[in-house]
Amino acid sequence: MNNLGAFLVSQLVIIPLVIGLIRFNRTVESFQPFLLLLSLAFLSETISFICISLLETSNAVPSNLYGLAESIVIIYQFFVWGALKRKRLLFIGLLFGFAAVWTTENIIFNKIETFSPYFRVTYAFVTVLLSINEINYLIVKDNKSLFRNARFLVCLGFIIIFIYQIIYEASLFIGSDTVLSLRVIFMFNYINAFVNLIYAIAVLCIPVKSSYYFNKHFDA
Repeated sequence: MNNLGAFLVSQLVIIPLVIGLIRFNRTVESFQPFLLLLSLAFLSETISFICISLLETSNAVPSNLYGLAESIVIIYQFFVWGALKRKRLLFIGLLFGFAAVWTTENIIFNKIETFSPYFRVTYAFVTVLLSINEINYLIVKDNKSLFRNARFLVCLGFIIIFIYQIIYEASLFIGSDTVLSLRVIFMFNYINAFVNLIYAIAVLCIPVKSSYYFNKHFDA
């Protein structure tokens, strides 16, 4: 897939983003970090395309900065949902841990102009664990309508994309020119597109503020 094709596929993130923005005023505030995450993804993909196709330079620096921002927003999303709110020391520890790994790899070892595989694998692995924990909680709490539960769908998307991110980084470690790594790299955009469609369904399932119906009734 050429750069333009890969960019257009990656920009499917605009579907859940637009839906989220349209429904922003009536959806509960606990999903605002996730909507911010979609905005960051859209911005990152656009900047990366400009760097590669127009400026003909590496997109490593914006990619590394996006990785740091993404990890922080994801951790905050789980905090807002309550999983990390009950474990504040873990929440603080993860934030400082991510910052430490990112700073070590990108600043201390002066690798910000190259991609950061260790940091990407680290926060991907943590995100998968947090998502599994959240899904287990939802199953115990309410296992009747999980596929209409926005939190479940977001966590499902996280698990799919970040497990693949770990596989992606592992394949590059083996060698970017091997048959396996080329297949993994080729499939990444399609996995990303599939997850964005899951996110779109998740955004449609985000609960509406109770005050929205109250205000709408009296405004009418």
